[in-house]
Amino acid sequence: MNKKDNRLTRETDEKIIRSVYFMMTKEHRPISRITVREICEQADIHRSTFYAHYRDVYDLVERVEQNMSRHLTEAFLRKLDEGAPARECFIEILTFICDHSEFYLYYLTESESSGVLQLAWNIISDRFSSSVLPERFGVSTYDEMKFHGAFFLFGLTAVVRLWLQDGCREKPEELYDIIRRQGSVQNAMTEW
Repeated sequence: MNKKDNRLTRETDEKIIRSVYFMMTKEHRPISRITVREICEQADIHRSTFYAHYRDVYDLVERVEQNMSRHLTEAFLRKLDEGAPARECFIEILTFICDHSEFYLYYLTESESSGVLQLAWNIISDRFSSSVLPERFGVSTYDEMKFHGAFFLFGLTAVVRLWLQDGCREKPEELYDIIRRQGSVQNAMTEW
């Protein structure tokens, strides 16, 4: 494929993504209510062109999710590789989420899952699974770390979803401080 074809392919792909993104975030339509025909009309392409890029609408949304996860993870790892402390790394993630709040609000509300954050968590976990000792986090085994990791991921997802629904009123730094204090709050809630 020559460069012109690559450029045209990228431009077409971007038109398709922008079209579905518009329907999801501006028209507030659930994924199940978006059709290939509507995407093609919005992007001004033929159905065959859509199917040359994606299997269906769900495939498109999944690839957008993977792309957003990759960017989110790259932002986190870039800070980490610079030697930044955890606070700066998490603020980088929260800033990225806030900067892309329409997507994350839609996705986390529509899917009611950890979705994008789960993908990012998997990438980050893979990087550290062999280099981080459980004792560093006050647990005795990797199996126990999995439980705490799941609790953290789903709790973080719920906090981010609530933050997005409230219009990101707190600055990323303020939200990080709330998340950081969560452990002591959880202790108080489970020990009465």
